[in-house]
Amino acid sequence: MSYTSIRWPGQDPLDGWTELPLSPAVMTAYWDTDIIDTSGIPSTKIIRVTDSFDVWFRVELAGTIWKCMTGTWEFDIGFTAIGSGSNFDLSSLVPNLTDPDWKGCDRLWVEKKVTVPPNTIPINGRGTVYELAAKFFLVCCDGHVAATGAEALEEYEFYKP
Repeated sequence: MSYTSIRWPGQDPLDGWTELPLSPAVMTAYWDTDIIDTSGIPSTKIIRVTDSFDVWFRVELAGTIWKCMTGTWEFDIGFTAIGSGSNFDLSSLVPNLTDPDWKGCDRLWVEKKVTVPPNTIPINGRGTVYELAAKFFLVCCDGHVAATGAEALEEYEFYKP
């Protein structure tokens, strides 16, 4: 296999490197983000800005290698206005969208549920339609991103009654 070492540059093994192919059986992840009204019902995609709503981020990890990993999980939702309005990330308005100091040897899942308070989502005039996309990052101790993903949540309308 052709590989140039980062740790031992210019000192490649005589017979070359052997790649360790990792099977999905040892490292797979599944994730989901849901927007739920405060009574626990999935959102109808039309939300009054005067109401609070919950955002539920979930990651389930399958495979043995996850048990050897640690890091900080960061979650967010990007809001892109359709028509007039401003684009923003939920993390700029709602704090604590992380699961810091996660250790795979402790649990092979991550769950973060946050309540978005009333009057948090900005609107123009009577309301704004946003295209929403959830995203996550697993950040290592040195700050680099080890895993990332995104999920389209489609359009949501936020309006003032």
